[in-house]
Amino acid sequence: MSSFFAGFRFEIKILLREPIVWFTIITLFSLTLFSLYNGAVRVKIQQDILSAAQGDASKRIDGQKNLLARLEKGDVHEDLPPYRDPRNAVFVGSNGGQAAFLKPEPLALVAVGLSDIFPQLLKVTTASKDTFLFSDEIENPSNLLSGSIDLAFVIVFVLPIVILALCFNLISSEREQGTLAMTLAAAHRPLALIFGKIIARALLPILTIIVTTAVGLFIFSDKYTPVMTDCLLLCASILLYSSFWVVLAAAIDGLGKNSAFNALTLLGVWVIITILTPAGINALAGYIYPAPSRIDMTLAARAASTDADKEKDAVFARYKEEHPEAKRDRSKEASLRRLASQEAAFIQVEGIIKQHDLQLEHQQEFTKKLDFLSPALLTYQAIVEIAGTGTTRYRGFLDDINSFHIKWRDFFLARAKTGASLTIDDYNSLPKFVSLTHEPINIFRPLLGVFIPTMFAVIIAFIGLKRCAP
Repeated sequence: MSSFFAGFRFEIKILLREPIVWFTIITLFSLTLFSLYNGAVRVKIQQDILSAAQGDASKRIDGQKNLLARLEKGDVHEDLPPYRDPRNAVFVGSNGGQAAFLKPEPLALVAVGLSDIFPQLLKVTTASKDTFLFSDEIENPSNLLSGSIDLAFVIVFVLPIVILALCFNLISSEREQGTLAMTLAAAHRPLALIFGKIIARALLPILTIIVTTAVGLFIFSDKYTPVMTDCLLLCASILLYSSFWVVLAAAIDGLGKNSAFNALTLLGVWVIITILTPAGINALAGYIYPAPSRIDMTLAARAASTDADKEKDAVFARYKEEHPEAKRDRSKEASLRRLASQEAAFIQVEGIIKQHDLQLEHQQEFTKKLDFLSPALLTYQAIVEIAGTGTTRYRGFLDDINSFHIKWRDFFLARAKTGASLTIDDYNSLPKFVSLTHEPINIFRPLLGVFIPTMFAVIIAFIGLKRCAP
């Protein structure tokens, strides 16, 4: 153990005397804080949007209730068009809408995840789901192309580069300088000395990012204390992922090659693990299980609505021919036409959306079968699940949307089909969106997927370093 601490202390002293090491650590510290600040700003914007949407929804409902009360008292003498009539169930259900939202989790500032491509706020109406699921752009396409600098990016991409830069030539540099034999001969246990030097080099970036993350969460997150478990899971993910790159660098260094070979090999492995493999898995999943075109879904819904309008127009024309004495009720005709259009579009779109969701599930299942090839992809999955911006939480949110959409439609269409007018009691009993509690965070699988190759690299590193330090 004395050899281990001797190597550790000696390496720490050498590292702290190097200006480039200080520059690297300060850069990592600054980038980590900057990423957390970016995340905090993004979460604050999301919270402001959700609060504004809730306030607008309340004002809209209150305004309709006030107008309805005036109508019931006879204070309004003008004939309101159907789309402004608070008693019209068809138009209130389709134009009014209820805000369904997914609140950011306390650690949402850690990772953007799916929050830039999946909406966290939807205005649910009685119309088909394509009218509110895909009605808004969530993020600027140029921002989606370039990506966001969040903590997950720093951990998955930047941290390995820093670790590899510090650990790639521990043995090879001393061998090239001719000091390796003398250094090992001075130690009672040469292998323990090497391990101490490796831990010293790895500890600087790992401690920097963990401590900076803790400080950043304390500064930027107003809900730090209640999520201590999530913070510990995040630290465990960082530590395990960092350990993988440390032992990988030690394994390559233990092969006995020169520093240039170590650097090029580790750089190639970094490119393969962090960039090529995840991109290849996603591209292959999209090729094997292509999602239905959103354009086709929109065109199908429009075609169904057009057909329904034509059918209703034919029914109205035939009714007028058979009953020429009947007075034409344009308001009722507009309501019935809107109702028929919504029903036709709903039937068409539901099938396409189910096919779309099924293909996405196939893509995700296919990705799960191959994600063990990339510890970077597994670590990213773990981080976004901890942050609450991963697939699990958004899938639960969409399930809640589906359930609420059915309730909202049933509430209004049941009254619209019977021709009943909405009352104050109906407004007071409008369905409310409630986000149900879904399965808890489970990152055991991705962490296990990182742990296994780490142990494999440990064995290779141990064999190689033992050969270097007989």
